[in-house]
Amino acid sequence: MLKSMTAYARASISSSLGHFSVELHCVNRKHLEINTSLPSTLLRYDSDIKKWISAVIGRGQVNVKILASFNDNSPLVVNPDLALAKQIKKAWEQISNELCCIISDEQLLEIISREEGLLIFDEEIADEELYKTTLQQLINEALKQLIAMKTYEGKVLYDDIQSRFAKLTGLISNIEVKAPAAIEKYRLRLEERLKEVLGINNENEERILREVFLYADRIDITEEIVRFKSHLEQVNKMLTLDLQANKHGISKHLEFFIQELNREVNTINSKASDVEISHMAIEIKTELEKIREQIQNIE
Repeated sequence: MLKSMTAYARASISSSLGHFSVELHCVNRKHLEINTSLPSTLLRYDSDIKKWISAVIGRGQVNVKILASFNDNSPLVVNPDLALAKQIKKAWEQISNELCCIISDEQLLEIISREEGLLIFDEEIADEELYKTTLQQLINEALKQLIAMKTYEGKVLYDDIQSRFAKLTGLISNIEVKAPAAIEKYRLRLEERLKEVLGINNENEERILREVFLYADRIDITEEIVRFKSHLEQVNKMLTLDLQANKHGISKHLEFFIQELNREVNTINSKASDVEISHMAIEIKTELEKIREQIQNIE
């Protein structure tokens, strides 16, 4: 079924490792783009997270934000650079001796603590698979909520698009009904005008009939109407089948048909010699543009 590209979901999970939470925020994009914001301790799982999401989401920009609060067995290990600390201590003792001033142990410790690089942060993940499994459960839970929202919004889009295509069907049917009368009206008007210009006699009458037939053929929109209706039938079939299968890329197919429908209605409008038909053609173009805008939101 149709899915919207815009959606939001949030999920959290607690385990022996700690507490993890994730936010997924999807917005419109032509192609799939996944942006992640992860704690430094979880950066090694960035490609896995993107793989899990891309297996479910086909199009749009997905922003992923993960927060983690680890238990005592945090993967982050802090070690002191004792060699550096000893050198700093020795340097300040020399300064104290040279300046003949006394620095207490507390003052010396405070001075050393201000030095950058004194603490070394390292990651030691004893069970990488446990972290990976926990993160996958977290992402899957958020994806369930995300898909539910995408599906709900997609149903709203589907109903709107279907109603607009139904309106197009009614408009093109009205044009089909009015087209023969419009052509006949144009033929009589043209014939009358040619008789006024050329005069009525046997020689001119044949010429008038030939010209009338030629111009009447030029404004015939039967072929355009047939193709327009055929495109509508294919769109309806595609939308119906999409309700039975979860597939990506339907928006590209719909964009193609919108382009073809626009081409046919433009031709109808340029050929039309009837004001009512022209008005309906313009109304069709307006509806097609609205459908095009809605299609931009489909995954």
